Amino acid sequence: MKFNNYNKNEPSSFTYLKKKLDVSIDEFWKSLTEENIDAHSQIKIAKLYAHRLDTFIKDHLNRKNERILDCGCGLGFIARELNKFGGFNIDYCDPSDSVSDIHRKAFPSENFFQSDIESLDKFKKKYDIIYLREVYPFTRDANFSNQKKLIDILINKLRTNGLLIFEQIENKEDLFVNLRKLNYKFEILSLLPIRFAKKKFLNKIIFKSNKIQLLLRMVYKLMKKNINHFILIYQK
Repeated sequence: MKFNNYNKNEPSSFTYLKKKLDVSIDEFWKSLTEENIDAHSQIKIAKLYAHRLDTFIKDHLNRKNERILDCGCGLGFIARELNKFGGFNIDYCDPSDSVSDIHRKAFPSENFFQSDIESLDKFKKKYDIIYLREVYPFTRDANFSNQKKLIDILINKLRTNGLLIFEQIENKEDLFVNLRKLNYKFEILSLLPIRFAKKKFLNKIIFKSNKIQLLLRMVYKLMKKNINHFILIYQK
């Protein structure tokens, strides 16, 4: 599978927003208020995703002043909100041509660069943490060789003691299927619904307690709801 052709099949919302921006910057900002305009970057609740990630990195992992890459950032709203908390050096990338144009015109002063995962080797900078939220082909696909190839590239972009953080729900076919075969140390943490993201103390307990993790998964199963996770993959 050629992942570097992703930008030719970008989400329709990216193409739509680029067309709105070509009309005017006002049309672009107005279009961002439309319902479900960018489910990946979660424009309307990006701050909640950023808040939970900030708590996880600073309070649970006790890691500060980290160099972070949001890989497959879409419009970049989660990275943009995370940057507001301070204490991180954040870059973000996406392979989409439309997203690249949007960042260049609407957010020209930010640390965005256009790249798919395969092309990351072209960039010299390495990171302490690489974050990927619902990034294909780690979601909705279980091709082991593809996932191992891309994870190996990502691991190679990490500094000493670096960490990959995948945030995603569990599908019938996705990264969860292959975790034990990848030959990397990994950990899976179940997450509270995003509306609880600002409850720092509660989230810290959820991250830390295996018993509460188990209870949380049981509650979700009884309610027949999808549960979001952090999948952590560590350097060897």
